[in-house]
Amino acid sequence: MKKIAVIFGGTSTEHDVSKVSGTSIIKNLDKEKYEILPIYIDKNGTWHEYTKDVEKIEITKFDEELTDLKEIKDVMETLKKQDIIFPVLHGLNRGRWKYARIT
Repeated sequence: MKKIAVIFGGTSTEHDVSKVSGTSIIKNLDKEKYEILPIYIDKNGTWHEYTKDVEKIEITKFDEELTDLKEIKDVMETLKKQDIIFPVLHGLNRGRWKYARIT
């Protein structure tokens, strides 16, 4: 089973659109094919692991705040453990990640 991190949210004005897109993608990925790690970036740029059961994730609505989050202390180590990184970031600043390169 492939490990896939879906990254959504972010610091742009399109933050809420990214939340809707990201949770929609997570909801529709094949749970038998992928081990999914939802990663949410808040409006301040802090990265969080979504700890709720991914099988029961619901598509986020605009202005709806996410709960059940745990801050990721070492983003690079978390991303290195994944087979696939799926960034679902929209708008300006989507490419301004603190951690742009994985080696």
